Amino acid sequence: MIEKNTLLPDTHFGERPGHTTTDAIHYLVGKIKAAWGKKRVASVLFLNVEGAFPNAVMDRLIHNLKKQQIPTRYVKFMERLLRG
Repeated sequence: MIEKNTLLPDTHFGERPGHTTTDAIHYLVGKIKAAWGKKRVASVLFLNVEGAFPNAVMDRLIHNLKKQQIPTRYVKFMERLLRG
C-alpha cells in the first residue's frame, strides 16, 4: 500500500523493495561529494525511531510530537509504525 500510493519519498530506503543498503550508501556519498564540490559542509542525521523509543509511553510520545507541531500525517504514520 505504501509503494502503491507513493507514501514515502524515494530517499526513504528502509524496508523497501529496490531500495537496498548499497543504494542508500551511493545516494549519501553522492550528496556528500556534491556538497564538498561546492565547498559546503555535509551533515547527516540517522533516525531509528523504534530503537530510540523501545520503552516509551506511546500516548505521551504522540502527544509530544503533536505539541512540537509535527505535521499530523507524520504523527499518524509514526503512531501506526510504533504500535505495530
